[in-house]
Amino acid sequence: MRCSLFQQPIYATAAGPSEGGTGSQTANAYLSCFCCCVQLPEGVTPFIQITQNVFLRRKHKKLKEDDIAICQCKYDTSDPESACVERCLNVLTNTECTPGYCQCGDTCENQIFQKREYAKTKLFRTNGCGWGLLADENIKAGQFIIEYCGEVISSEAAKKRSHVYEAHEVKDTYMISLDTNYVIDSTRKGNFARFLNHSCRPNCETRKWTVLGETRLGIFAMKDISVGMELTINYYFEWCAGATVRCLCGAANCCIFLGAKSQQFKEYNHVWKDGTDRYKVEPSNRSHKNYNIGSGSTAKMKSQRIPKWKKSRCTPKRKVKFSSRKQVIKGSTRRSHQVRGDKKTKSL
Repeated sequence: MRCSLFQQPIYATAAGPSEGGTGSQTANAYLSCFCCCVQLPEGVTPFIQITQNVFLRRKHKKLKEDDIAICQCKYDTSDPESACVERCLNVLTNTECTPGYCQCGDTCENQIFQKREYAKTKLFRTNGCGWGLLADENIKAGQFIIEYCGEVISSEAAKKRSHVYEAHEVKDTYMISLDTNYVIDSTRKGNFARFLNHSCRPNCETRKWTVLGETRLGIFAMKDISVGMELTINYYFEWCAGATVRCLCGAANCCIFLGAKSQQFKEYNHVWKDGTDRYKVEPSNRSHKNYNIGSGSTAKMKSQRIPKWKKSRCTPKRKVKFSSRKQVIKGSTRRSHQVRGDKKTKSL
């Protein structure tokens, strides 16, 4: 009997030799990572909960002493803003202080990723968007909420995994770009950040920080968030042909389809923006294509390039061509020439 993807050896199939060697080596890499166990609500697809990123192709970087960024902050009991906060040089460059090298010691406020100073959140069942993440306490603008954790794989491996997920009919996949070369995949291993839903008007954003030499992805509040509100981010989804996914965020500036603002989507579908700051999709006059828009329905849409402007009928600029014998003005019926040996001109 064929087992499901979630019952197979840990990513031996999806990773392959290029992403961590053999299946047993890959499994050992997983077992050596930091894992946690939080009770999940009934109905949530099971996944392995971790507290930090897992690298399959390499180990975590060991920061050299010469590369450690040391700030000039000194903690003053009379000034609570002196313990590596907004004025800290490391904070301004999105770099966390290294323990043992910061002069503020244990009072350093710039180690939020390392100390996992997360905001209180919890899962809830949304209306039409699966599971989501909401604030379980009041969150201030700019506050660190949670780190996006998962398996760090190359961009090429991420494409291969997408095919594996599709072959095993895995509907809920969670991948986010870390940089130009690496992707964080939290489908099989991750934390609660994987449940953040998309919104065209989000209240959270992603920020990249350098922590002990590694690039890590954090979720930060864009504005004050009250307890009980859903936490959302903008996926900046890049549509690469195939089925289009309906956006159900309900925002006033909703783009209707995920990836509707991407260039490739605009090339195949006529997307325009009306006065209410809302993007709309209109069918073209070209060949039909069927796209699955979710909820079990299939809509017939037509591929269309962005319409070209018609050629102007205005009179073209007259080009002047000079000759030793005569002067001809193109686009005009009037012609003049100069008589040899005389400065006078005759008009014809």
